[in-house]
Amino acid sequence: MAEPAKKTATSKYEETMVSTFPRICTDSSKLTNKQFFLTDPVFRISTIKGFLDVEKERYGLAKLVIEEYYDGEMYLIFTATDAAMIAGILLAFDDAAIREYAQKGVLDSDGMDAFKEFTNQVCGMLDNELRSKLPKPVHLKLTTTHVIDQANLNTVLSEESLNEEALILTAKMRVLGFDDGQFTISLSKLVGEEFFKEVIEDPNKKLKGTILAVDDSNTDLRMVKKFLSNDFKVIVADGANSALSLLQKFRIDLVLMDIFMPGVDGITLCERIKRNSLCDDIPIIICSAAPTHDHVVKAVRAGAADFLVKPLTRQKLLEKINKHKKEDASLFPIK
Repeated sequence: MAEPAKKTATSKYEETMVSTFPRICTDSSKLTNKQFFLTDPVFRISTIKGFLDVEKERYGLAKLVIEEYYDGEMYLIFTATDAAMIAGILLAFDDAAIREYAQKGVLDSDGMDAFKEFTNQVCGMLDNELRSKLPKPVHLKLTTTHVIDQANLNTVLSEESLNEEALILTAKMRVLGFDDGQFTISLSKLVGEEFFKEVIEDPNKKLKGTILAVDDSNTDLRMVKKFLSNDFKVIVADGANSALSLLQKFRIDLVLMDIFMPGVDGITLCERIKRNSLCDDIPIIICSAAPTHDHVVKAVRAGAADFLVKPLTRQKLLEKINKHKKEDASLFPIK
């Protein structure tokens, strides 16, 4: 593994994933007929590409698709040695043969089938556990399993998947009678934050400020976070009430707001924010996919600093943000 673990503040996501370990251990013990333990979890924010040392190791990787309310992918990652050990156990080899099979770290067709069976069972365990722990409906489905190395890494995983920030949870995997291994779950940071509508940040990462994005479209909120999260702390709200609450809770340096939302629309919300002396100096950029001249005029009269036409792009967002950011030495200081 290439990168050292980075300590981050405990999040609901981390707590929830660690809480699935007892179920995984119990059911894996039944499946393998071996005592199975997961201990010493380490949580980090990295990229899959940064996490994997593909020049020195080969890995067994299982891709799980996340469906229903959420949309994304989760990965189970094992070293090829650990994947082969698990496969050998499921193939009912004796212990000596399992160790020999694991040492080679090469999965033949039977071994891949056994690895797929194990990861499919883990997928089912996670699905059952997360269904009761996440606020919105979720379903996990195993789609593919691969052995990856430097030669096929970019074929198995897309450039976006390799380089997107991910929440990576690693635990020591102990199967009684064999050398300790490693069990890893990787999930896109954007999806992980959507699970509990929380912001998960690496405290060692320097950000330029805090932006509040207000939109009833989960897709548009995800795009804003994707475009801006490398530079800013992005907090999201799906309507006026949650937006006003977040403005009281956090120091917000700029607001991106959709004009058309159920209940209180963006222009009315902009007026309310500007009437509040505690946040009336915060720049507000109003966005719309179908703007009219009347919309732009009303937005400016309501106190908006600017208007942005959807679809959003990283370049368009940064141009507007840089245009209206506070021109002081702190550059969007974060509380």
